[in-house]
Amino acid sequence: MTPSIDGATASPARPLLQKIGWTVLAGFVAFSGSALFDEVLHITIAEQLVLTFITGGVTLLVQYLAEFEKQLRLTQHQHRDVLSHLNRVIDQGFASVNEATSLMDTMDRSSLDKDSVKRVIRAAGVFRGSAGPLVRAVADSEVDRLSETLGTLALGHELFYEGEDRELLLALTRKCTKSMMATSWATMSANGMGFEAGFWLNDLGGRYLSLQRMALRRGVTIKRVFIYESPELLQSEAIRRILSMQQSAGIEVKIVAGGAVSPDGSISDFIVFDEQVSYETTPVTRGETVTAPWLLTTRLVMAEETVRGRLVRYHELWEEASYP
Repeated sequence: MTPSIDGATASPARPLLQKIGWTVLAGFVAFSGSALFDEVLHITIAEQLVLTFITGGVTLLVQYLAEFEKQLRLTQHQHRDVLSHLNRVIDQGFASVNEATSLMDTMDRSSLDKDSVKRVIRAAGVFRGSAGPLVRAVADSEVDRLSETLGTLALGHELFYEGEDRELLLALTRKCTKSMMATSWATMSANGMGFEAGFWLNDLGGRYLSLQRMALRRGVTIKRVFIYESPELLQSEAIRRILSMQQSAGIEVKIVAGGAVSPDGSISDFIVFDEQVSYETTPVTRGETVTAPWLLTTRLVMAEETVRGRLVRYHELWEEASYP
């Protein structure tokens, strides 16, 4: 620390000594020159001293003016740098403000619940550098998935999932306000009797049924048509248990033979929520396991014409079906 302080204090003294030296030298030259012309011009000692002081003063003034000009150029350069930096900061600030304003305007115009959107933003804001790279990568992936889902829902397009979906099914059941019209296939497995009891008796099926009970309490009408491939399925313990669970929950249940339902042999369950959205699942194969069939795709259909077609088909099934 001490060397830097000494250097800082010694540096201004050196130019001052140089100025004094040049001033004295200029005065000495002026005095000597005037002495040479003393006999010719008859210059007195007093006039020589005045000329000496004037020459020295002018020399000192010129040095200060030169240094002032140098400092002025340096100050102007520094000011330009500061102003350039300030302009960049201001531009970046205005860009951030414009982006924030645009985002706020977009959020205000959105029909989504504002508190829900704010919770997502606040939750994203709590991430700090202390979070591990894998955690941040998972969080980024979830944000991307949420953004893609919201964009697809906003445009009314179809959502596709490879395999079985959980969150959309439960969210639709939790938020529907009018009706749920569902189909559910019963199939014959390669090992004998089979039914998709694997779904209704696992965690997802239990949660799904619990949310349906809650929907019924808030006035939602729920109807389900169980479609069976073989009459023997109606005698199985699994189907009797599932039907009992559905009826005990307050769901209106009917059964129908599957022969006339899908002439092409395909199996596809669908649930129409509030006559607006059709939630559809397609299994990989027909009845190769004694548990629930593996799902190949899950599709969320929002196209009005397609949903209307599902409703027409459902009402046909309901009229054809009978109470167990």
